[in-house]
Amino acid sequence: MTTPTVFPSAKRFLSLAKETVQGTAVTPATYTEPVTDFKPKDDPVLLEDRALRGSMGGLYGVVQGPRKSTFDLSGPMFLTGLPHWLLNIMGEIATTGPVSSIYTHAITLLNSGTGQPPSHTLIDWQGPTTTRARTYAGSCLSEMTLKGNPESTLVEWSGKGSGFWSQAYPTSEPTPVGLPTIGPTAAWRMELAVGGVLPAAANVTIREWELTITRKLAVQHTSRNSQDPYVIQRGDLDITGKFYFAKPSTEEALDYLRNNTQPQFKLSNGAAGALAQTLQIDIQAAAFDMVEINRGDEAVGYDSTWRAINNTTNVGASGGHGPAKFTITNAVATY
Repeated sequence: MTTPTVFPSAKRFLSLAKETVQGTAVTPATYTEPVTDFKPKDDPVLLEDRALRGSMGGLYGVVQGPRKSTFDLSGPMFLTGLPHWLLNIMGEIATTGPVSSIYTHAITLLNSGTGQPPSHTLIDWQGPTTTRARTYAGSCLSEMTLKGNPESTLVEWSGKGSGFWSQAYPTSEPTPVGLPTIGPTAAWRMELAVGGVLPAAANVTIREWELTITRKLAVQHTSRNSQDPYVIQRGDLDITGKFYFAKPSTEEALDYLRNNTQPQFKLSNGAAGALAQTLQIDIQAAAFDMVEINRGDEAVGYDSTWRAINNTTNVGASGGHGPAKFTITNAVATY
């Protein structure tokens, strides 16, 4: 007996590349995202034949109908990779620089033209496939979350979405390319301003925070003799969030809800230096829709949730209205 061929899960990696035509895979990849988990799934619609045949059975056949893929992923936030994912769900990026080899990328909601962000090909090393990897073309995010707890975590992110039916990687086995050379960001580095800009409006009482971008997706099939999607259409976008005011000394957080005050938020990691990577999130106005007293810790706190309000400040060259602006600096020239 020969040694069985099996493949170690530890060798997995996830790479990606931006597409020019949705659903047409781009290989090789341009970037590899270090993730803690990536769960892709081929997801066909199974059409059941239950037509009566004079017998007591129920199912007489299964026909494969339209097909797509879905995916979930999560991991620490890397600031060389974050613009790829934000561009996929938001749609507009403006890059300036370099200044001392550092570029600034401003990512906002695309409102011009068809309003459709680019899609990406995801390349997942799996092992059993002939070329050891599968491609998930046309991948589009429907949800993306950033969060952090300064006591115990890195800044973390997660996402989920849909794409076209997977295919075997077309050539020889791929290898990771473009891995980050600077590590992830510790959550304690993040500062939040509520009601103004940093550092003047810094709120030092917030502990856990979370920001979620949701985008409507419609995987649409048409009568064209094909099981694959005709298009994955992106719809409207919303941003919501959560704050835990762990050590408040006043009812300021409660007043945001009671008075329908809609403060400005800023979230920044405050890094500096020639090799620094920075993240700043600007939300011009947010409406609190839940603030509850929390007595589960040694000090009384408040749990809160909020929704970003579309405005004409957090926008890019495509104009219109947008809920937030994400500004990232790193050494990457283009996305």
